[in-house]
Amino acid sequence: MNPVIYHPTWDIVDPSKLNDFMECSRKYFFMHMLGWRPESPNNHLVFGESWHKAQEHLLLHGYEAESINDAQELLRTHYRKEFPEETDEIFSPKTPDRAVIALVEYAVKWAKDLEAFEVLYTEISGAVPVSDRTVMHFRMDSILRHRRDGYYLSFEHKTGTYLNNQWMMQWPLSIQIGCYIHALNCMFFGEDIRGVNVRGTFFKKTKAPLFDFSEVPCRKTPKQMRIWHSTVNYYLSQIKTETELMMNESDNDPVMQSFPQRPTSCNNYFGCQFHDFCMAWPNPLQRCDEPPLGFKFEYWDPRREDARHEMEFKPLDMIEEMITELEKK
Repeated sequence: MNPVIYHPTWDIVDPSKLNDFMECSRKYFFMHMLGWRPESPNNHLVFGESWHKAQEHLLLHGYEAESINDAQELLRTHYRKEFPEETDEIFSPKTPDRAVIALVEYAVKWAKDLEAFEVLYTEISGAVPVSDRTVMHFRMDSILRHRRDGYYLSFEHKTGTYLNNQWMMQWPLSIQIGCYIHALNCMFFGEDIRGVNVRGTFFKKTKAPLFDFSEVPCRKTPKQMRIWHSTVNYYLSQIKTETELMMNESDNDPVMQSFPQRPTSCNNYFGCQFHDFCMAWPNPLQRCDEPPLGFKFEYWDPRREDARHEMEFKPLDMIEEMITELEKK
């Protein structure tokens, strides 16, 4: 007997879910097929969300002192919903006190942003076609237009604790960044699109300097976008294949063959929260009726996230025609 019950979010894909599958398909099974999430909030996730809210405010209201103060308050309020002050020592240097200082330094470093760019949209959500039957959901931080030259660009804000070449190299081939460029191409076909600038702010554990800043411009030609498109559809087909295989398996089988483990990813990002389950359970179908201690049911659905702007896109056949036209130029 197979105890897994279909959930509508299985059919909803975004770059985050696809990255989880690429990292480890067994992790994807636990997180997105069973909907298991840790009960305790994730500091890195909550801190990143708080930083995004502050950055959106700066883009919309400017980088002057009053706007910075309001952005700092937005950041504190969002972060403190999950983490009280007594936890700051545990999660230092990613704390509100450090972040309010970082916002000032960020505003100084990028002071000319709004002189150079007109902010068209912030917190944009949508679903862009990637095949005849599949759309990829996304949420972008911003879309801007250069005031003098008229080209379109997106700023994507990231936080970290250590700036190195590995951090910088991950973005040009990122599924997430490729999705944003695909969305920009679909929104502004025929216009000058410069892609996505990934801006990183790094909260260092050393005393001075407290922060590092980096910007990685990510551009893609039409041919490079075809590579992204092919990669996305390959992994989407793999998810479909693994899902069909899993639904034909039984909790009586000695081993679950679908959604296989990828042990090279076990230590990514401070270690996988499902590591012990993979060690102990040859067939997770025998244990999937309820989440283990410390976990809860919470299926990730990007459509639930609030957005300031929601975009609609053309059918895939029209998008294919656009790409073909771009390649001729």
